[in-house]
Order: sequence, then structure tokens, then C-alpha cells
Amino acid sequence: MVSRGTEVPSLPPVSNMRHPIIRHPRKDFSGIVRTIEQAQQSGLKRITLRFQDCIVKPSKYQGKVYVFSHEKALNDWGTLSNVYQGWVTSDATNLSDAALVASLQQISQDPTAHATLYGQQTGNCSCCGRELTRKDSIERGIGPICAEKFGL
Repeated sequence: MVSRGTEVPSLPPVSNMRHPIIRHPRKDFSGIVRTIEQAQQSGLKRITLRFQDCIVKPSKYQGKVYVFSHEKALNDWGTLSNVYQGWVTSDATNLSDAALVASLQQISQDPTAHATLYGQQTGNCSCCGRELTRKDSIERGIGPICAEKFGL
């Protein structure tokens, strides 16, 4: 309890040093954000896109996309899941890995082409992750069901 006339020391501002927000004025992640938003607007519920360097999923916050690595680890509930790396919006991120930021910048220029490349190189659908077995699906990098759902 503080008595009258006693000065209360000011606390330093709270900052999120673990995940600082980094504005990238010359970086543009809007292609990734737009692709996720288009999938949401078409009625898709469980949206995931896989690329060579990462996996992206929509956040519950409009315009924000979560970024995960392909590496898996035990989460707080004791199940295996992809490791969370951070998030991106059209012009901001909290990712500290410069190589991942550069990769996302490149992916954002043409997310469909990068998703296709992932599917062709891994033989797995870039949306659901299932193995691609048909030649046309492998060439497209996405399975027929996901292609129909995503409108590709």
C-alpha cells in the first residue's frame, strides 16, 4: 500500500522480447495472406499450405497467418505437431529467422507456384499432405479433392 505523497516508481514498458514485431517496409507478404483469405472466403475450414521451407495456416485474427516448420515436436498436450515459428501479416512479422523471412517474401510473389513445386518435389499434396499417386496430381502438386476445394 502506498501512502499519499509517496511517489510510485514507474515500471519500464512491457515488451515482447521473445517475439518482437518486425516491420518490413520493403517486404510484402500479402500474396500468402491473400491466398489464405481466398480459401477462407470460399468456405474452406481447415486450411493449410505447405511449401519447401515452411507450412502456413490461418490465424483466428483477420489478416494474420501462422508459420510452422516441417519439424515436429511434442506440444503442450503431449501430441506431435509442427513447430510454431511465428506469424506474418501483409507487412509485418515476428519471425526472427532472416532466411525464413526471405523465403516467405519469395513465396508471397506466387504462392500457387511454390505450393506446386512442393508437391512435385515431395510427392505429397501441398494442402492436405497426403501422398500423390496420379500423374496429373503430381504434376499439379495438389490432389484432385484439394484442387477442387481450393479452385485450382
